[in-house]
Amino acid sequence: MIKKVALGFVALVLAGVAYAYIAYADVGRAGSGYAAKNMCSGVYLSGFAPEDVQGQALVGASDLLANATFTFDDENQRVSARIFGLFERTAIVTPGIGCTLLPSGEYEAEMPVQALPDLPVPSDTAWPLGTAAPATTDRFDALLDEAFAEGQPEGPRNTKAIVVIHKGELVAEKYAQGVETNTPLLSWSMAKSVTALHTGILVKDGLLDPAAPAPVPQWQVDADDPRAAITLDQLLRMSSGLTFNETYSANTDVTQMLSNERSAGGFAASMPLAGEPDTIWAYSSGTTNIIAGINRRALGDTLQAAYTHSQERLFRPLSIRTAMFETDPNGTFIGSSYMYASARDWARLGQFCLQDGVWEGERILPEGWMDYALTPTKASDLNNYGAQFWLNRDPADPEKRRKFPSLPQDAYYMGGYQGQIVLVIPSHALIITRFGFTPAENTGVEALAAGIIAQLEAEEDTAAPEEALEAA
Repeated sequence: MIKKVALGFVALVLAGVAYAYIAYADVGRAGSGYAAKNMCSGVYLSGFAPEDVQGQALVGASDLLANATFTFDDENQRVSARIFGLFERTAIVTPGIGCTLLPSGEYEAEMPVQALPDLPVPSDTAWPLGTAAPATTDRFDALLDEAFAEGQPEGPRNTKAIVVIHKGELVAEKYAQGVETNTPLLSWSMAKSVTALHTGILVKDGLLDPAAPAPVPQWQVDADDPRAAITLDQLLRMSSGLTFNETYSANTDVTQMLSNERSAGGFAASMPLAGEPDTIWAYSSGTTNIIAGINRRALGDTLQAAYTHSQERLFRPLSIRTAMFETDPNGTFIGSSYMYASARDWARLGQFCLQDGVWEGERILPEGWMDYALTPTKASDLNNYGAQFWLNRDPADPEKRRKFPSLPQDAYYMGGYQGQIVLVIPSHALIITRFGFTPAENTGVEALAAGIIAQLEAEEDTAAPEEALEAA
């Protein structure tokens, strides 16, 4: 009798373990997938030490990722990760497009892309056209040192790079140990703004129309599908009305999309409507990945075409040589989150935006595209979002505050998780790019920008009397 009870108890325990494994498998696979993908890119693209990626980027996102273990294949540039020794996931590098997280149970990737040869950039020409050492000064050193400083009560900053551009010239930069001027750095959601720039080029070419219903095949199957009326403009503005849970925790839409789905855009496009388009605003990485799929299909629906077009029509004309847009397993850019480029190359993108999409006299974006992208979305009374760009406008509700209250209202930015930013302030012809693994809102970017503006204004006030005397 005792033996039967013991066997029954063991069977019950095993059944419970099996149930728990099945119930939490998606969560475990997502955790291992997140760890594998970000470790792969951090080590093989950015060149960070594995312990720094885990201790700063991963644990900064979740303490549970301290329990991830990794296997590295340096020859083939692949990483496998497990959480608590379970749920193995693998990510692998493909030249030109960085790391791809493979579906659970898969260990090989066949990404049909032929990487373009390295772009020659003149070493005797200064930024933004070349790589020659810029004529920077030490006048902003104290401000940059403060932006890198640790010891804040909110937590670590782990700042990796800051580049400052004023009136089209690189005037200051600072890097963490191990980070160089050509180190590719992770965008997170700054990639959304770059996806919108790529969309703008397709609009200029007559391949897309923001006012037209978005060409999403999943919405065309049923003639009564209300999602078929969603426009590309509404997707760009996050006012499509589609359901999407952007909360970064276990088993939410965004976590599943980035870590467990073969097609990021397809997963997002499968979501039902939560409300009428243009009546609600909801930030959604899924929405941007739908746009990335639209862009790919407009170019012939191959990864090679999307990769070549983005390089030859957007990045290379700007002398950007480090940019890599990573993909989902289906070979579509993860336009919401995963682009890598150096801090200097991100600054080139900021300067490109400041110049309304014109570079070296060539109009690359449609005329007025940046005005369109920076027009507040009517579905949000915060006035803080345009078409995949964040704005610093006053909210309609006077009780609410701007993101950067000490900075001018014309400021706008590409913004990403853990403190990535390309901040553009047109009224001061100022661009600041900042990168790090910062888990809290303590990047110091607002204080840095305000300090630089104050110093520039003081220098102008000092120079004015001297110029008047010279004129006299």
